[in-house]
Amino acid sequence: MDDELAITDTGAVRTIAINRPDRLNAMTADTAQALELALRAAAADGVGAVVLTGVGEHFSSGGDAHAILERIGRPDDLAPLDLMHAFHRLIEEVWNSRLPVVAAVSGVAYGGGFNLALACDLVVCAENVRFCQVFLRRGLVPDVGGAWLLPRVVGLQRAKEIMLLAPELSAVDAHELGIVNAIADDPLAHATSLATRLADGPRLATALTKKLVNASTAGDLHTSLELEAVTQALTLRGKEARGGFEKFVRKSD
Repeated sequence: MDDELAITDTGAVRTIAINRPDRLNAMTADTAQALELALRAAAADGVGAVVLTGVGEHFSSGGDAHAILERIGRPDDLAPLDLMHAFHRLIEEVWNSRLPVVAAVSGVAYGGGFNLALACDLVVCAENVRFCQVFLRRGLVPDVGGAWLLPRVVGLQRAKEIMLLAPELSAVDAHELGIVNAIADDPLAHATSLATRLADGPRLATALTKKLVNASTAGDLHTSLELEAVTQALTLRGKEARGGFEKFVRKSD
């Protein structure tokens, strides 16, 4: 799993980048686990803040279609559920970490990549970014926490529009909706600057502020993630999802 990520330190800021540029940084269960462990290690190492990004031109195209097809092709009925839980542990780690996490997003942020960015505390994007809740195009329900996270950012009706119609959102769209905090020519540099400010601030107060603000959103993330896991496991077994992934793989290969 070491190859799944590229990790560098700049002062008190740790940059964790998904290192699968040949797959548009699409994520497997191993990627999710590597990210979860890397975030936990950052907190244990005394890092002050984390920048989450992707190697190359893209943040993440979401779940890796090849890996998902392999997983749902297994005879084990719990395989899709295990897949979802790997991503859920990652989202809960981002959300609950005492460290502020700043996403630097460029290129595509589709599906689970979109929702991973939503879980972060601040989001900086490039002008060329393309956000999309692509799930219904694949015959799936939103996953990686999206159904819990997105309404809290954009409101219920906007979230339904973005998830049910699956439009592609530009940087300007995302900024107007409050999905991103800033648009930058160099999102990684801008995100690192913000992370440095956070790392240089009062760390206990920063951690507790994050905890308080996240708690104020009400509702229970874990319960929502459990419901998501069950519903997504069901759709992953359906012919629409398999057909959607197979079509995507044929087109991308």
